[in-house]
Amino acid sequence: MNITALKDFAIVVGGLVTIFAFVNGLLEYRRQGAQKRVEHFTMLRRRLKENPVFKEICALMFDDDPRLADFSPQDKRDFIGLLEEVALQVNSGLIRPELAHYMFGYYTVKCLESKDFWANLTLDEVYWNLFYDFAREMKAKQESHVFRREKLRF
Repeated sequence: MNITALKDFAIVVGGLVTIFAFVNGLLEYRRQGAQKRVEHFTMLRRRLKENPVFKEICALMFDDDPRLADFSPQDKRDFIGLLEEVALQVNSGLIRPELAHYMFGYYTVKCLESKDFWANLTLDEVYWNLFYDFAREMKAKQESHVFRREKLRF
């Protein structure tokens, strides 16, 4: 084997190792991104399900219970704020719209449509634009919903 062949062999091996390391780095970066999205989603879901006030609001929304009017405006604003955080994460690409609809869409639409929930709040306030836009998007998804398991992922 001459020196030129050895040099060419070393260049090819070095190139392959570089490509392998680059592809492996990209895959790891993608996995970490998915892991962060899972953490954000889990935190939102936990806040919805573990907060006693939110838990009660969700339970009462199933029947559009008139007791929704009894909640303090602050509790309702906090609940809407959580749904707006979901909307922000959808807008930022951290949560897929299909996943947001599947896990939060029902409550978002129910919240929008409940007269009792809005009893001591006003829906037309300028600060509810993100919520209102997100709720309309979730309602449209609800009306045209076709379950596709492959869409429900991080």
